[in-house]
Amino acid sequence: MLNKTDDLKGDVRTVAEIEEFQPLHERMREDIINGVLAEGSWLKTHDLGRRYGVSTNPIREALHQLSGEGFVVIHRNRGARVRTLDEVFVRNIFDIRALIEPYLVRLFVEQATEKDLQAMELVQLQIEKKPEDQVELDRLDEAFHGIMYDRHFNQEALAIRQRHGEVVRGLARRYPVSPARRVAMIEEHRAIMASVARHDVEGTQQIVEKHARAAERNLIERMRQGQR
Repeated sequence: MLNKTDDLKGDVRTVAEIEEFQPLHERMREDIINGVLAEGSWLKTHDLGRRYGVSTNPIREALHQLSGEGFVVIHRNRGARVRTLDEVFVRNIFDIRALIEPYLVRLFVEQATEKDLQAMELVQLQIEKKPEDQVELDRLDEAFHGIMYDRHFNQEALAIRQRHGEVVRGLARRYPVSPARRVAMIEEHRAIMASVARHDVEGTQQIVEKHARAAERNLIERMRQGQR
């Protein structure tokens, strides 16, 4: 019969074991975000296979997935390269988000129910606890916005938003939001909720666009600070 110590030993996993169970594309994404796979560098399948201890086929699949998320650019007949996540790219992403999100929110505002508002309130209360972990804050923020957008019929628009969101969340982990931005985000969310409750379509669209632009300004500012 195993004693308590034996049970605990059985539950302990090494870093290598944890990585083994983590999907390959997530491990590669982490290395891109952390700069281990440098921006602009060419990604050779054989070198990556040796690095991650897998064959070239899983590497190719991971590269295609990372390309779909926006972290990798695949050049026909030339291979794959880590995307340069610079200020120009960030501005381009938010230009698109500032157009897509007001479009997506219209349908939600028109159809929002009391149950929807209650769901937003529950997530917002967790955000207002101001979690220190950037990953957790991003998860809650995405849950808040997902309530408004995820039921939309336009799957292409949702896919673009999701792809860009992966990049923004990745950059936010490298350049976490400022304390002032956390406070402003809470206020903006509350303004969105109040506007939705009034079924004010145009008002909500304007707030959502301003919300995206504020996030853009904060991220670019943090990127500039990190490069000094």
